[in-house]
Amino acid sequence: MNLFDLLNPRMFRPLTGRNQRIYADLLMLIWDRCSTSQDYSIGKGALTELAETYMEGLGTILPLDEEDSPGESATDARSQGLLFVRRLRDAGWVEDLEGGYEEENRTALSALAVRLLQLFDELLHPKTVTYSGKLLKAYRLLQDMEHEKSPYENVLKEVSADMADLNTSLRQLNASIGSYIDQLTRNRTPQEVLDLFQQYEDEVVVAAYHRFKTSDNLFQYRTEILEGLDACNGQYAEALAADYCRVERVSESEAAIAVRRLVQKVRDDLEIMRDLLSEIDRNHVTYRKRAVQRAQFMLLSDGSAQGKISDLLRYYAQTIQRPEELFEPDESPLSRHWKFYPTEILGRNFLKPAVNSRKPTPIEQAPPEPPISEEELQRQQELLLEYVRQAVTLENVNRFAGQVLNHRETVSALELASTQSQEFIKIIGLHTYSQSPDRNYEISEQEEWVSCGGFRFQQFWIRRRS
Repeated sequence: MNLFDLLNPRMFRPLTGRNQRIYADLLMLIWDRCSTSQDYSIGKGALTELAETYMEGLGTILPLDEEDSPGESATDARSQGLLFVRRLRDAGWVEDLEGGYEEENRTALSALAVRLLQLFDELLHPKTVTYSGKLLKAYRLLQDMEHEKSPYENVLKEVSADMADLNTSLRQLNASIGSYIDQLTRNRTPQEVLDLFQQYEDEVVVAAYHRFKTSDNLFQYRTEILEGLDACNGQYAEALAADYCRVERVSESEAAIAVRRLVQKVRDDLEIMRDLLSEIDRNHVTYRKRAVQRAQFMLLSDGSAQGKISDLLRYYAQTIQRPEELFEPDESPLSRHWKFYPTEILGRNFLKPAVNSRKPTPIEQAPPEPPISEEELQRQQELLLEYVRQAVTLENVNRFAGQVLNHRETVSALELASTQSQEFIKIIGLHTYSQSPDRNYEISEQEEWVSCGGFRFQQFWIRRRS
């Protein structure tokens, strides 16, 4: 069976046109509303209001794709939102549900769209893998096998699945390190190299690598798990085979062979895990080394003043052959860039570092500070409290987001910078804390760069986090 035997061939067309970001945002907004309902549906009125609010937030009427909307046009946010929703319905992302008597008609996500949007949401909000949790679970299951009535179904099968999931997570981590290395080999500006390095630190080193090397050390239960697997081939072998027969409906001889294979598979997964950790370590060291080297090279050869000076110094280092040449006048083609004076003009002692006097000096006792008045103490306390209230902390940023999103679905950073000029530092804080797990808002960046109040920044939208 081919993939497009299941999917509508037009399904991904909205996500490939010039308005692909708009459709992606609408789909994720619909997913946020529908993901908690019983049938992944939303009332048509609520869906229309959601699309209209989003279009109003954009502040402009977007041109439609002529291929899928021939002859259609929109003059306001409501009609444009309806056209965008209609195209999502025609492409198979949403479908209309008939309501009962005196019930509002509803629109639901299609079954295939639910699966795809779950994957999209996981890409946008990757889950943090707790590596030690799976090994701790495997350890406890194997330790308590003697009290388990279904040792194959509830213990060995679970342990095998967890080991496979754990190695899949490690492979993804290893592949992500490799993708960052590959990205660094392409043509990039120095700032892009540094940004990529910071992104790697945040998304790979802090989120995963540091954790499984420290608090989530993957081999703290390895010895106990191997001992539990030895018991599976020993004292629990008959109970495992009997339970395998009951669950999988096979003969006793087939069950005994299958159990031994499953135990060996778990052992192999532990060995694979060890090899993966070694590979991740090597890739991690390689990436950091290449990132620093590439950043240094590009910073020294990007046409900046620092790069030009480095090129000049490199030229002189290659051309000067004798020590006496250091004291001769510079008549090279590069002399027009700067002027070198022979040390004989100023004297050799001119280049010697200054000598600081080491004579001891008497230490004068500082006069005592006058006592602070009650009014001054209260004023200083008020200043400290005001500083705490204005500090860019997660709590203050969450409070600020709640204020600006009061009775609104979305708001743009440009609008906030124009109307909340005194709170510009908190607008920066919205972007800074956008990845914090305790935030009460979400942001979505756009490719557009805007200027306001003498500052230039990348436009982004703020919406309440569901």
